[in-house]
Amino acid sequence: MGKAEERALALAARRGLSPAARQAASEAICRRLLTMPELGEAGLILSYLAAWDEADLAPLHRALRAQGKLLAFPVSGPAGRMEAWIPTGPEQLRRGAFGLREPDPALARPARPEELDLVLVPCVAFDAGLRRLGHGAGYYDRYLPRCREIPLLVPAFEVQRLPRVTAEAHDRTVDAVITERGIYRKKN
Repeated sequence: MGKAEERALALAARRGLSPAARQAASEAICRRLLTMPELGEAGLILSYLAAWDEADLAPLHRALRAQGKLLAFPVSGPAGRMEAWIPTGPEQLRRGAFGLREPDPALARPARPEELDLVLVPCVAFDAGLRRLGHGAGYYDRYLPRCREIPLLVPAFEVQRLPRVTAEAHDRTVDAVITERGIYRKKN
């Protein structure tokens, strides 16, 4: 099975979740994330704003802000480039590329990759080897190598887990995948 088939399979599974199941699973994922020491130690976190039927991290974002954490979110640029921006408030968003919510750079400040302490990376699919499959545009594939060695955590629904995700040389494994059922970590 290639990436296109893997993507289709995982997206169908994710779309098959009812709104109530998606909300309950999203809340469970957020609770699990809040128990992770990586988040407790991070001051500046690059996260994402859920689109379509992705795990909704809004409860996590509220809890992290209450703890005094800074949150940055991706802004998509030309030629598949992505940058992180810290909005001055949750209402300082606009619709960007692909209709996704993102910080309005006129009302936000940039966060350089080397400033980040942790990245929450969205995915379409993942496997037990901590390989992730995105939507295929390559924004994170180009951005993550610019980050210093920091934790990469993937919030995902258990239904997005595949037996194996096709990986290429440039694909980076992540440090953990957090689902409503558990936390998958690299084995030492």
